[in-house]
Amino acid sequence: YRDQSKFKEASSLLNDALAIREKTLGPDHPAVAATLNNLAVLYGKRNKFKEAEPLCKRALEIREKFLGPSHPDVAKQLNNLALLCQNQGKYEEVETYYKRAIDIYTKSLGPDDPNVAKTKNNLASAYLKQQKYKEAEQLYKDVLTRAHEKEFGASPQDLSSSTNASGGPYDAQGGWYKTIRADTPTVTTTLKNLSLLYRRQGRYEAADTLENCASRARKDPQALTQALQLIKQSNSLS
Repeated sequence: YRDQSKFKEASSLLNDALAIREKTLGPDHPAVAATLNNLAVLYGKRNKFKEAEPLCKRALEIREKFLGPSHPDVAKQLNNLALLCQNQGKYEEVETYYKRAIDIYTKSLGPDDPNVAKTKNNLASAYLKQQKYKEAEQLYKDVLTRAHEKEFGASPQDLSSSTNASGGPYDAQGGWYKTIRADTPTVTTTLKNLSLLYRRQGRYEAADTLENCASRARKDPQALTQALQLIKQSNSLS
């Protein structure tokens, strides 16, 4: 029903499911939180962000109580809550929720988990809406630098002396990387987002170069190196 935009019918079913789960499982069961979250998402799709927010907050409280404050599902709920607040212009709360989610994902799943990079992109997007370009750029740079270190085990400036005839970096065994190992969709998204930031600042040449790097990222591991070198050069000139 939700996918068909039959929101009234979907809402009726979810409210029925919520009542059943609360009665049979108790008000603080994770299944209740799941239904609350689904109902909040439904309200969000109808642009009823104010009505969705308390449902999302209650789902968060249940998951914190049942799973503990540092569980990845808590971070996922924080992401949803941040988005609802962002649509209401509550940017101070947005920043708090996203930063907490990043901290949970980093500690529970590790700094290279895709959820860390995705949530940093979400926070950067919120900064962009506030025209906080410096803060957004730093987050994008953090994501790309971490992806580069995961890929090559070195920062871009350390790679200049270890390239083969084709310009590609060697690994420890002397083999050339044929494909990129980092989470390419996230890297591509981050490059495109940073390109948008530069375009808003009137840095069109840098934006075009990053878009080119984004289009090459899946097949060319050097694209990420080129992007980071550009960012470093661009920062020194700005």
